[in-house]
Amino acid sequence: MASGKTVKEVAELQNLCVEAVRIRRRKWLKHGLASLPDQPRSGAPSKLTDEHRQQLAQWVDAEALSSREILTRLVERYQIQIGATTLRNELKRLGYVWKRTRYSLKKSATPSGSSKPGKRLRD
Repeated sequence: MASGKTVKEVAELQNLCVEAVRIRRRKWLKHGLASLPDQPRSGAPSKLTDEHRQQLAQWVDAEALSSREILTRLVERYQIQIGATTLRNELKRLGYVWKRTRYSLKKSATPSGSSKPGKRLRD
């Protein structure tokens, strides 16, 4: 913008929305270089410390546990209660990936002879 470009042109060049460029410009004009680093975010601080995260990693590495079992262990050992989403996010930050358990068998692409409509089994 110092070279004469408009807010819209800068937004297009940086692949941002126009309002984001305006907000950043206002912060720059008000605070200068101090506006560049991220500021503290809103929301509650994390209930989990590094010790808790290490314990989570040990539990997950030692055996296959459901999220409900991990949450129960956190309450029993540390009296910490967090939600399942928070637990998932913490485990993702620790580098763990998992898939949901399938509770039903996959259907066969070719049905068996006895299950075709209009066919009867012979006695």
